[in-house]
Amino acid sequence: GGWWYNTYTQAVRLRRDLALLQAEMEARLAEKQAMIDRLSRDHRRAIIEVRDQRLDEKGAIVETTIDFIEIDDHGREQGRVTATVPGDTIYVDAWVAKFERRLVAEGHPLMGRTLVLLRRIYSSRLAPDAGIPIDTPGAVPAGYAGPESAPFEKRLWESFWTIASDPALARSFGVRVAQGEAVYRPVRAGDRLELLVEASGGMSLVAKDGSK
Repeated sequence: GGWWYNTYTQAVRLRRDLALLQAEMEARLAEKQAMIDRLSRDHRRAIIEVRDQRLDEKGAIVETTIDFIEIDDHGREQGRVTATVPGDTIYVDAWVAKFERRLVAEGHPLMGRTLVLLRRIYSSRLAPDAGIPIDTPGAVPAGYAGPESAPFEKRLWESFWTIASDPALARSFGVRVAQGEAVYRPVRAGDRLELLVEASGGMSLVAKDGSK
């Protein structure tokens, strides 16, 4: 009886442990698939709202404050950056990073995909290098982030940003920057603009809701 009880208890424990392991594996696979689905986005969208502009004693625009609001395909907010830049002409730049398709076979989740990275906001009076970053290096960009990023996804993006900042290292990993692009336009307080950046490299900035 004692032998039977011990054998039964061990069998129950083993089934429980196997069930927990299977559930954990399924959760990890689901997280990975969800991340790959997000990486498959072929564009990123944002709304730029001009909140305020400061004038000098002659009425000239000294600085402009905007909200840069990234949205998904359903118009839901994914990330927000508030920036104040000198002048009244706003620039936004992005760049497209593409992995060589010959490396897809290695099984890396980014391989064979084109990523649209939103780099920074600057102005006609502020140099690009001094611009306000949109996608934070080392972090998961808002356009590709899920409700809660898995540790695997965080490590993946940390590695990607390291690779992306070093052209020689990028080539060794099969990553190349297809092209960078910037759009700009003068704005006035109350303006509302829509930014669209496509994976192919196309970039547009258009006025919405009666903005000039």
